Amino acid sequence: MYIESIKPERVFHFFSEISKIPRGSGNTGAIAEYCVNFAAERKLDCYRDGYGNVMIFKGGTNGYENSESVILQGHLDMVCEKLAECKKDMEKEPIEIESDGEYLYAQGTTLGGDDGIAIAYILALLDDDGGISHPPIEALFTADEEIGLMGANALDASRPHGKRLINIDSEAEGVITVSCAGAVRAECVFPISLEAQSEGVIFKKVTASGFIGGHSGIDIDKGRKNAAIQLAEFLYELSSQTKLHIVNFHSGGRLNAIPRYADALICIYRDREEILSGCLEAFNKQLHSVCLQTEPDAAISCEDALYDGKYADDKSTREIISTVLLAPSGVSAISPDIPFLVQTSSNLGLVSLEDDRLTLGFMVRSNTEHGKAKTVRRLRCLVDSQCGSLNLQGDYPAWEYKKDSPLRDVMISTYEEMYGEKPQVCAIHAGLECGILAGKLNGADMVSIGPNMKNVHTPDERLEIKSVQRCWEYLLRVLKNLK
Repeated sequence: MYIESIKPERVFHFFSEISKIPRGSGNTGAIAEYCVNFAAERKLDCYRDGYGNVMIFKGGTNGYENSESVILQGHLDMVCEKLAECKKDMEKEPIEIESDGEYLYAQGTTLGGDDGIAIAYILALLDDDGGISHPPIEALFTADEEIGLMGANALDASRPHGKRLINIDSEAEGVITVSCAGAVRAECVFPISLEAQSEGVIFKKVTASGFIGGHSGIDIDKGRKNAAIQLAEFLYELSSQTKLHIVNFHSGGRLNAIPRYADALICIYRDREEILSGCLEAFNKQLHSVCLQTEPDAAISCEDALYDGKYADDKSTREIISTVLLAPSGVSAISPDIPFLVQTSSNLGLVSLEDDRLTLGFMVRSNTEHGKAKTVRRLRCLVDSQCGSLNLQGDYPAWEYKKDSPLRDVMISTYEEMYGEKPQVCAIHAGLECGILAGKLNGADMVSIGPNMKNVHTPDERLEIKSVQRCWEYLLRVLKNLK
């Protein structure tokens, strides 16, 4: 789909260009190199650090040369999710962009609007030949945001000098974000005991599919089912009616995405197939009644499978099911200070059972350090009860609300100037790099904005075209007013 004729043309030109470059988390070398080459072609100062973050510097336009600089920031990586039937290798192949006239989307995969639109906005500004009024710009492109804000954590704080920063990583137009949750990634590992096959057993692949999934922060309060937990619910119901053993169990992989799909290889005795069929029918009937309005395609399915090897013994099979069901996943606390804001949550984003090892992966979020620590304690108790282990990574602080914010004041007054009404000023229960950057930049004044996006981190991701244009015009006006 050729999108470069869509307004604003320069923005969509760069969005189209970067969509040709695979840039999943952990695979951002090529997109970083693209940004470095972009700067070199335009004779702009550029710096790329050892982690893969890129900074590009451009002076202020006429009348803005001595103005305080502004940092424009977005992240280089995207979440690479695709439909089960999609054969695209997202590590090597470009995104195939489509449009229905109202939204951009991708064929069978995530679009990468999160956070490709930030890259496109900033490159379009840096590419301008003087027609756009702006103070000195420090463009900051960070790597591996989606897997724990790794680039921001590794950033050399001596490079950026600006004390005001506009993060372009929000997903709702007309909303100015001024605070976000901190988070930590947790990996829980449990030992599994195996036993040899018994006579008379048959193997079945059981699959949970048709779930919507979504972002583990902004969608965690929408009541969407976790495919891994629903599969465990079914296995629990089945195990209460007949003996079974589990060979493997897989779900998710992206800790910041609610799993849409899960599967397990199990075995039952051959003469219990009728029980399996009855349980499957009853469970799907109940699931359909619960999910009819939100996830009408959600279902558990079953098919014959072949296997020749060991499987989890009786005790471990019970522990696998109960561990997944007991895992803290979903909303655990609502903010007492900010209406309707989720304060603390965790997302079971990964289940992997291989041989004698069960691994659960979580993204724990909280707008308070206490809430985050409390959830980690629950996970520690869970692993201690089964002689497991807990590994924590990517711990980063919350971005706390700043009472006095001249940048926020300009953002609000500019919005009122353009639209005749106040924007929504809010805090979110999702990770933004502003928490880390505020610490590294000695409490710099920060806000976060962005155009309308839907279903990020899923193949149903949508980027609203008109919203991209309006946010572009808003950003240009803000820069003009930051003289």
